[in-house]
Amino acid sequence: MLYLMTQKGRLSRAKAKELFQIVLKQSRNPYFYESCGVPDTTEGRFEMVALHGGLLVSHLCRADMGRDGKILAQAFFDVMFKNIDWSMRERGVGDLAVPRRIKKLMSDFKGRAFAYDESCRAGCSEVIHALMRNVYMESEMPSSATLNQFSQYVQNCAAELEKQQLADFWRGIVVYPDLSSYNTHHESPNATQAA
Repeated sequence: MLYLMTQKGRLSRAKAKELFQIVLKQSRNPYFYESCGVPDTTEGRFEMVALHGGLLVSHLCRADMGRDGKILAQAFFDVMFKNIDWSMRERGVGDLAVPRRIKKLMSDFKGRAFAYDESCRAGCSEVIHALMRNVYMESEMPSSATLNQFSQYVQNCAAELEKQQLADFWRGIVVYPDLSSYNTHHESPNATQAA
């Protein structure tokens, strides 16, 4: 029994690493920083990882995903913050400061995971509020058209996750919306509407 649990733990970590790489790739897409006005900073990039990773973790923690969903969600969370810890140390953040910052980011991540999951259930305006509160808190607010499209993208992410089975995630596969359709014919993020 212990062997099976250990084997499951190893598999969950391996698959969580694969899921995290997909989340990272999606989160680094230029669309968010060039078209949506997300700050291209450490904080802005964290927000995009928190958005995509948070929706995934919330989905895995649903009751219908069962115990295996929660195991994989925890493994993803652990892999993500191990990566952030390493990244901080690579940037020269002091050993004493890293645990404190990680603790805050963990709290931020959990809050955002809940906020995006709940807002997707509530509709477009609530998603916009969540984006304004978290992503654009200390930066210039984009146009209403940009916010509406970004909100639609977030809701499409949640809808895409709904189509996927637990077995897909345990194979290290997670699918997010194709951003090529969002990247075209899109206005400047801070464009104002003509009167």
